Amino acid sequence: MDRWSPGTLGRVVALLILGTVVAFTGEGFFLWLSTRPPVVDVLFAVLAGAGLLAAIGRVVWSVVRRTSSRSEHLLDVAIATSLSYALLLAFGPAWLALPALVAGVAAISFTGVKRWLFPLLVLLSTAGIAFLHDVPAFAVAETLLRSVVTVVVLAGMGLLVAYAAEVHASRDELARMAVVEERLRFARDLHDVLGRGLSVVRLKAELGVRLLDADKDAARDQFVQIAELAGGSVSELRKVIAGYRQPSLAEELRGTSSILSLAGVRVVADPVPEDLPAPAAEAIGAAIREGGTNILRHSAAENCRVEFVREPAALTVRISNDRPHSGGSRAGHGLTGLAERLAAVHGTLDHTDANGEFVLTARVPLDLPRKNS
Repeated sequence: MDRWSPGTLGRVVALLILGTVVAFTGEGFFLWLSTRPPVVDVLFAVLAGAGLLAAIGRVVWSVVRRTSSRSEHLLDVAIATSLSYALLLAFGPAWLALPALVAGVAAISFTGVKRWLFPLLVLLSTAGIAFLHDVPAFAVAETLLRSVVTVVVLAGMGLLVAYAAEVHASRDELARMAVVEERLRFARDLHDVLGRGLSVVRLKAELGVRLLDADKDAARDQFVQIAELAGGSVSELRKVIAGYRQPSLAEELRGTSSILSLAGVRVVADPVPEDLPAPAAEAIGAAIREGGTNILRHSAAENCRVEFVREPAALTVRISNDRPHSGGSRAGHGLTGLAERLAAVHGTLDHTDANGEFVLTARVPLDLPRKNS
């Protein structure tokens, strides 16, 4: 699940389950061949085994990869169960592992009570058939224990894909909600700043129009006040936009850390350097913001590290995270835009994806004009 999408993980898990089924079936087949059975029996076993693997393969590949409904595979499970019992009853204890494999596949395919009731019945009936073949009690107990482990492992592998898909969807939803929340905050700020001012401007404009004929001096005063209100509203709007686009570096780091923490990512960050030129702080803040967005959208990270390296003439921030998705290092629109923004202040952007870690490195010069406070 580190760097794989749910679809890729589903294919890998399906192949692992099918590999397990083939291995157990092959073990039983070669163990049985050591008894030198007749050619006719071998031919029957090969055909039955092929049908068994085909039925199980259809169930596993379809259900684990979520390409069809589980209810569509009742017939396949029935065919696999019948063939496994046929081989066991016809050729003896060498095939005791087959019903357990079918039980594990059924646990992946079925839902509700059937998911666990069917495997239980299969295991109990397998034990009964083993006793019919005069298998010693300790060997039956060992077979049951191995069968239970097989069922649990196969079922767990199958459920892993569903849980991975849910986690992936939750992370995407969290990233989307963070964007929505920021838009709502900006909308509230605009409403607070412009709503009040525009309401007063409208009232004074209406009053000024009514006073034009009756008292031109009073009307003129109203229009002067309208101009002053409009100028004040423009000034407040600029402050809101400046605050929206250019939060302090510490605020940017706190906001990004908070969002990542909500996504289950543990953030460890160095103290924010002080006394930075405003353009440099703004550019580094943008790098942190984009780094956090990149982690949410393109990784299954559990840990994030933010490091500041201050040199005499430059400041570097490194944002690293584990568990990047495959292709997470490819430059998308966000990283391309960030690179352009850094280039505007003579900065640089670099990113690497190696050894299970994605590192975003932004560097900006410090010999830039400082904002007057």
